[in-house]
Amino acid sequence: MRRRWVIFPLLAVGITLGWKLAHRRPFSARLAWFLGLPGVRSLARAEELAALLELQPGMQVLDAGAGPGRLTIPLAERLGPSGSITALDMQPRMLELVQQQVEKRGLTNVRLLLAELGRGTLATLEQESYDRVLLVHVLGETAHPVATLQELAAVLRPGGRLAIVETVGDPHYVRYRRVREQAERVGLRLIAERRWLLEHITIWEKPHQTGREKGAA
Repeated sequence: MRRRWVIFPLLAVGITLGWKLAHRRPFSARLAWFLGLPGVRSLARAEELAALLELQPGMQVLDAGAGPGRLTIPLAERLGPSGSITALDMQPRMLELVQQQVEKRGLTNVRLLLAELGRGTLATLEQESYDRVLLVHVLGETAHPVATLQELAAVLRPGGRLAIVETVGDPHYVRYRRVREQAERVGLRLIAERRWLLEHITIWEKPHQTGREKGAA
């Protein structure tokens, strides 16, 4: 009986330490296994995001903060050989895990990119290169959220779409109102949303330039 009571404080300590480790920025590659758990896989499902983004074969897609490729791999399969998806992450180990899955599935349309969001590197290299961008449980991990969204807007083609997903329980959760404020600040337009108690998904579009804006440029 006494041994059973000892388990509870040990469990509490373990949970506390795990939460502190997860709360570090970015989400540690040592915890990549956690993203493969059944309950986690049911959040922000690839098929749901593909439908909300109206993803089509042949599109160019960016998975910003791809982690071990939980979304990268199924979306690559949906895009087919005529399309491609870039898995971006700032941790080399995460990209190694993506590469392992790419080789296992025999995919040829996945590109790996080591970069940190919000630093301008991506925007410099790939202006208006993508039809769709995913930012899933990542915004709160970035050092400069507004700069990150500004950079992602820059790499979207006019009319391109960005999906932002935030789920309660994520150590870096960003509230719905804050996401809207930051995305609108960089000129993105909200075109769809799906909200419930524990999660919100917002779909943003990069507006086409008006004739007056083109003339000013």
